[in-house]
Amino acid sequence: MDITFNTGLMGSGKSKKLIDDYLIDPKEKVVLSVSLTEDTFSRGKIESRDGRSLKSINLNRDQFKQNISLLEIIIFMTNTQTIYIDESQFLPKETVEKFVSLSESYHVPIHFYGLDLTFTGELFDSSSHLLTILPSENINRISRGCEASKCSKIAQYNARIVDGKVSRSGETFVEEKSYYLALCSDHYYNDEKII
Repeated sequence: MDITFNTGLMGSGKSKKLIDDYLIDPKEKVVLSVSLTEDTFSRGKIESRDGRSLKSINLNRDQFKQNISLLEIIIFMTNTQTIYIDESQFLPKETVEKFVSLSESYHVPIHFYGLDLTFTGELFDSSSHLLTILPSENINRISRGCEASKCSKIAQYNARIVDGKVSRSGETFVEEKSYYLALCSDHYYNDEKII
């Protein structure tokens, strides 16, 4: 199976890994980035926290038919041999299922990069699907440390911070910018102010 899932918490280096993997891949390749607001087929950009970036083509999470059409065009009408997808957690499970099916049918590797957990501690549907269907050797978990002051534990949660405290409820997909920290379980479940 030529499908991989690179996952980790916010700030763990998923986009950096995508850029690194893309740059060393000698094959013809394309980068897609999932968006909540931009239209499928529009130009996008993947940026890592170290300042590097790649041009990409956007996939709008709510435009199923257009997303499938774009992937079919890439597979059937170009010389693309590898596909990289950033922010894959935003894709609906049905889109990921179709992408996996196309990848397997036409032997075009797809590398997914995205979060596994929402800020409520639940798996994103698409990430849950990839974690279920892929063998463990095709899953790369990227770890990072807890961002709470003076903590040296490994972070396990993406925490949405509201008024300095962890918020564990609310809408998963929000268009406005929210503030998030990667936290260990001790700090995620602590109801005291984090910042």
